[in-house]
Order: sequence, then structure tokens, then C-alpha cells
Amino acid sequence: MSKDFNSDWLFDIYNYNKRIYLIVSIISIVVFSILAYLLPSEYRATVILFPASNESVSYSVFAENSQTKGITRFGENEEVEYFLQVLNSDEIKDYITKRFNLYEHYNIDTLSYKYPKTKLTRKWENNVSFRKTEFLSIEIEVFDHDPKYAANMANAIAEYADTLMNKIKHERSKKAYEIVKKEYFDALAQLQYMQDSIQKIRKLGVINYDAQSEVYSDAYAQALAKGNMQGAKLLEEKFRVLSEYGGIYQTFDEMLTYEAKRIVALKEKYIQAKVDAEQFIPYKFIVSKADIPEKEYYPIRWLIIVGGLLSSWLLLTVILAFMIKKKKFNYI
Repeated sequence: MSKDFNSDWLFDIYNYNKRIYLIVSIISIVVFSILAYLLPSEYRATVILFPASNESVSYSVFAENSQTKGITRFGENEEVEYFLQVLNSDEIKDYITKRFNLYEHYNIDTLSYKYPKTKLTRKWENNVSFRKTEFLSIEIEVFDHDPKYAANMANAIAEYADTLMNKIKHERSKKAYEIVKKEYFDALAQLQYMQDSIQKIRKLGVINYDAQSEVYSDAYAQALAKGNMQGAKLLEEKFRVLSEYGGIYQTFDEMLTYEAKRIVALKEKYIQAKVDAEQFIPYKFIVSKADIPEKEYYPIRWLIIVGGLLSSWLLLTVILAFMIKKKKFNYI
């Protein structure tokens, strides 16, 4: 019988050693069945979400430009990358660790174990993952031996990531709001000061410098022409007041016009900054919330048994073929 490596020769090996294959098969099934049974079950929970547009609330609501994305639109590649960075941040891991007491859940003794944080990080990296899908959504995937834990952790990560996004936005928005708020109220105070100053000047008789100058000049000329010296003297007093306070009046009047325009612009910025600093909106759209998985994701026990059995057959065949080639075993 040919002893070259081919399918017929391998079939002959099996055919003449059926009893050995049977014994190995029984042992393999028993061993791998026990192994498959002892392996802990892992449940998989997933959340699918779309990041929202990265535009500010005020810009989306108040901007007149029709090219704005709007707060109701899904984010694009840039927003997806931003959200993934937040998901991979230590603050997310630290929050979930505290909320779900992961050291205890993963049986990590912080007192006796030398590097508890390192071990927790490895468990986290093995059990929690985030990825960008082909549709520019984000999948949050959590594995755990407790199906309820897996679902709750996945949902909590999605919710806190949204909170963290708002926190990051609001830290900057509040600073901008305080700056604009100070400028706006300083401008209002300055406007009030100028209005009060003009009001005092008006009480002195300066109402409209240009118009009054023209009227007083005509009246003064007429009074002199008629020889009305008393009227001319009264007009000279008015001219004195007008010359003394007219320039100040004009300066305040021009500044008042400019400041009023500036306040209109500042008020718009103030309202927008106030909206950004005080309003919290979702930065995500949940497409699929994590439900408690009903069936374990792995191990696939039957696959372990079948794979173990096939591996045993392969190993046995290699050993028998080697022994036959070395003349240490005769299958005929």
C-alpha cells in the first residue's frame, strides 16, 4: 500500500485505526465538553448612536445664514472623531468604574494586588470598545458575565459621554458668556452715563447745537437791527451757554449714537452666549439602545467541542503518519 502523503493514504490510516480514533474521539468530547462548560459565559450589549452636529445652539437657532447645519442634523466625520475621543477618555472610564464599582465587579483587590489600576485597564480594554461604523455612527460594545451589567454599562457610557460633551462645551461657553456679559453691561452703564450727561446739558438750554446756533444767530441779528439791546443781551447769554456746552453736547451725542449701535450688536452676542452657557442639548441621537441580552455571546460551546474533536483527529493523524513513516508503527 502506498505510503505517500495523499488522501487515500490518510484514509487508510483512519480505516486501519478506527478503534484508536474512537477512543480519542470519546476522550476529546469529554475533555472539551468539560472545558466548554467551565468557561465563563460572556454577554454582549451594544448601543448605536449618531453624534449630533457640532454647531452651537445659538448659532443654529439665531444665525440667518441658511448654510448652517442645524442642531437636528447628524454629525459628520469630524463630529464622529470628536465623540470617539470623548468615549476613549479616562473620565468616562473613571465615571463608569465608580458608578458600577468595577474593582469589586471584576474581583480586583485594590489592597493586595500590586497594580490594580493596570489590571482594571486591561479588563476595560478587553470588555469595552468603541468603533466608527461605515454609516458614520458609533457602536458602543460591552461584554460582561452579567447580562444586566453589560446593558446598563453600555447605556451609561452613552449617556455620560453626552454629559461630558456638554460639560466641555459649557466650560468654554461660560467663559465667553462672562466676557460678553461684562462688555454688554459696561456698555449699558456707559450709555446711561452719556444719557444723564446730555440730560444735564439740555437743562442748561442746549438742545440741538446746530439748529440753536442758526436760530440764535438770526434772532441776534434781528435784535441788533431793531435796536433791541436787552433782547441781544439775552441772546448773548444763550450764545455763551451754547459755546461752553455745545461742543460737549455734540461729542456726547455722537458717542451716544455709536454706543447705541454697539449695544445692539453686544446684546445679540450676549443673548447667544447666554443660550450657549445655560442650555443643555443632546449631542447624540440614540439609534439602538442596549437591551439586556438573553443569550450568551461566547463561548460557543458546541463549536469548542467540535473544534477540539477535529483538532484531536488532526493531531492523531499527524502522529500516526509520522510513526508509520519512521517504521515505528504498522497500520496494516
